[in-house]
Amino acid sequence: MRVKIRAAQPSDAKAISKLIREELATPVSASDTAQKLAQLCVSPRHRIFVADVDTVVVGFLHACDFDSILMVQQMKYITAMAVGTSYRRIGIGTTLMHRAERWAAESGAAGVRLDIEQDSEIAHAFLRKCGYTVDQSQMRYQKQFNV
Repeated sequence: MRVKIRAAQPSDAKAISKLIREELATPVSASDTAQKLAQLCVSPRHRIFVADVDTVVVGFLHACDFDSILMVQQMKYITAMAVGTSYRRIGIGTTLMHRAERWAAESGAAGVRLDIEQDSEIAHAFLRKCGYTVDQSQMRYQKQFNV
């Protein structure tokens, strides 16, 4: 099995939306994903990488610029990542993380950050294995608008 990490393309929308629905339990359509990919793939502030096994997308990672008045140095932020269940524990997630980290370093970022659900022990163990540490305890609040 040969894993290739490459930049996502709008034609990957169906596979990415399937991963988002099945692995992240987030309802999203392929058409909405295609529309979003068309915007994000051309932005210098965003990178979406896909893991391709024999021309089948089995994972993805979305990273973007993270700037804050609270930080002197720029960081990159991982907004989403998923690997298909049958392709886990063989290094695909780690390879995606390394690719995002390489983009961060090449662009002059001071590091990478992300948020994760508190009760996701598998994800916590994966991130610790990748060298990530918890920097502070926070709760994320969100307010939805009816748009």
